[in-house]
Amino acid sequence: MADDLFRRVDALVGVGLRIAKAAPTGRFALARVAEALELEWIPRPWGDEVAAELESARQQACEPLDAKKIEKALKDAWGAKPTDELDDLDLKHPVAITPGAQIHKGVYEGTAVAVKVLRPGLAGAVRQDLALLDGLLAPLGAAFPALDTRALMRELRERISDELDLENEAQSQRRFHRALRDHPFLSVPAPITSLARDSVCVSEWADGVPIAQAPDRDQAAARLLVFVLGAAKAGFAHADPSPDGVLVGKDGRLTILDFGATRPVDIDRFETSAAAVEAFAAGDSKAFASAADKLGFLPNSLGDDAYALAKDALGVLATPGATTLDSAAVIAARDRALDHKALPKLLTNGALPPEDLWPARGAAQAFGVIARIGATGDWLELTRAVLRDGWDVAA
Repeated sequence: MADDLFRRVDALVGVGLRIAKAAPTGRFALARVAEALELEWIPRPWGDEVAAELESARQQACEPLDAKKIEKALKDAWGAKPTDELDDLDLKHPVAITPGAQIHKGVYEGTAVAVKVLRPGLAGAVRQDLALLDGLLAPLGAAFPALDTRALMRELRERISDELDLENEAQSQRRFHRALRDHPFLSVPAPITSLARDSVCVSEWADGVPIAQAPDRDQAAARLLVFVLGAAKAGFAHADPSPDGVLVGKDGRLTILDFGATRPVDIDRFETSAAAVEAFAAGDSKAFASAADKLGFLPNSLGDDAYALAKDALGVLATPGATTLDSAAVIAARDRALDHKALPKLLTNGALPPEDLWPARGAAQAFGVIARIGATGDWLELTRAVLRDGWDVAA
């Protein structure tokens, strides 16, 4: 990375950490980042300091809430005792704890359910602290001058606000449940929308093991990719697939649990993105450049450089045939990208349109989950197939 660009990115990282540590809810933001990646993936020289902050934030943010706080949160949400709505509600033993919420098991009308409760006071505090993101505008614009930083920050605020509204999550989950209720290997628990509130989401209980414990991780990884990329073809970005948010049943069926981070996808932009992948796979750098230019990612004149960097950085991951995607592969690709001569001018002239922020996050996190569990597959061909056929792809 060129020295000037390195200094600007270093300044951006420094400002981001200072804001996160100064904001009352900064620990929540850092903890969410820590959940999305392996800390060893962070490039040096930022790796050690950033990794330490992320790990500390993750530990602090995932401290359990006691039963009385959860009971009060449910009572405030429903205007009644939790036991008036649910039977066999176990408030003393959460089944999952995240930076944003705590999940408990109960029974609703004879059916086992998962009860997700937002950490009390979190939504209001985060929304108040979102104004601090304006402090990133100057260093972000200096590091990446082609970005529309204000539009990007506006999109980020809106999406984070949506993510902290569990009633909105229940509605998104209902759409996915209805779309996938007859799917052969993908499923989504039905939400109990009558109990949904901005701080509570109740869903049918799902059995299974986390994807990292899947008996066939290669198959589970392929099916996760079908879900995430297929969702985009269906018109929605699922931006937050996580190892703990995907269960694998005894029959190999995948159950997706978390639907807070979703966004509608513009179908024309999706089709152009799919065309870019097809051009990349075909070795057609001109068509790849044209698609990137149409999407507003890069000027056409830099298409050949972008194609070369992607090809060189991905290495065998972008070639036909089965390859292993794991942490070692991610680190190797990262290092090849950082050493590539075209990287400085691509970062300086490249942009990410705001409407693509959540779709890009979803795709990146899907491949990140696959790398974290370590799986082997023909990733390029599977990506092409899902972008073409969506959830109809067999995996």
